[in-house]
Amino acid sequence: MVINMKDKDIILITGGAGNIAKAVIKKYLAHDCIVIAIDIKNKIETNVFKNHPNFCYYQCDVTDVDSIKNFKKTIENKYGKLTHIISMAGDALGTDTQGIEKVTIEDIDKTIKLNLSSHIYITTILLPLLKNEKKDKTITYMSSINALRAYDCPVYSASKAALFGLCRGCLVDMGKLNIRVNTISPGTVLRPNEVLRNQMTNGEVAKKRPKTKFQDFAINEDIADAVFSITHIMKKMVGQNIVIDAGQMA
Repeated sequence: MVINMKDKDIILITGGAGNIAKAVIKKYLAHDCIVIAIDIKNKIETNVFKNHPNFCYYQCDVTDVDSIKNFKKTIENKYGKLTHIISMAGDALGTDTQGIEKVTIEDIDKTIKLNLSSHIYITTILLPLLKNEKKDKTITYMSSINALRAYDCPVYSASKAALFGLCRGCLVDMGKLNIRVNTISPGTVLRPNEVLRNQMTNGEVAKKRPKTKFQDFAINEDIADAVFSITHIMKKMVGQNIVIDAGQMA
């Protein structure tokens, strides 16, 4: 049975157990949205919102088509639609962190499947749920400044760059469905424990990270603000890539 939600926006966040995702979840809950988080982990490690009436969490492997299809059935039965998809799942894996000479074929396949294929799976499988929504709706892919500048992790960087290609490549089809698609490319984002340690050690944590043009780095809440702006404030933004990096790319 589909629940009557009195027109609340329904937000899906993939990679929902991650640090940035938790800030995104908190942002949307603060604006009275229904938030659905999915991740390969069987639970989310926080007590901040796990008992919130507008929040639900499901275990789902976004690299597995059958897992996504099973999740889709659950959402169809409970809500019937989605308003916004924030596709965040991704990571640099294994030997890819050691460079192009050492990355293995196995890690190439795993990295592309997690950082690119999973976003395509989510888009194609869950698209009918967005089509069921009558309001403004969006898909936002989480890319990285690794896609834009020479750093490391070549396969990860390539797959993150491909997300912007995916964004632009599906715009004609999505425009017909009134679905806005954009990407966000974070720079270095300090984890909560790093922010605290950085404050306690006079900036020692930040000194070990790639330099920015400011004496600071982005934090999880900065990315959450950018995501929320795309979905709920900048409603004419289509096919764009937003860089949140405290000037690393400047």
